[in-house]
Amino acid sequence: MARLFISQQRLDRLTADDKVVLEGDRLEIPALHTSFDLEPAVHFTSVVDGEDVHELVGKVKTEASLRGMGADLLHTSAIVGETAYQCETGFLGAVVSGATAAAPDRATTDPQTPGLGELRS
Repeated sequence: MARLFISQQRLDRLTADDKVVLEGDRLEIPALHTSFDLEPAVHFTSVVDGEDVHELVGKVKTEASLRGMGADLLHTSAIVGETAYQCETGFLGAVVSGATAAAPDRATTDPQTPGLGELRS
């Protein structure tokens, strides 16, 4: 399944620039003729305190899966077990069936993802 991570900050910017349409939990990218179903997610950027025993730095996890792990989330930070992390909030998007755009095969935070370059501001 093709998925991508889009930060809240980037989503706000793209929406303000009329490059995407956001309706409920669906993100439409007209330039790519595709849509994504969005789920709240977190991109782990660094460890603030403790050791990364959960190997989360650099990964994207949905808020639901993190709650299942017993994580505490607050804005741009998360505590999982005894480890505090710096995070970037956003959404994990799954391509809606039948979408025609080339999308990555795994979650990514890379702004050079094929097809997303023209969406950068």
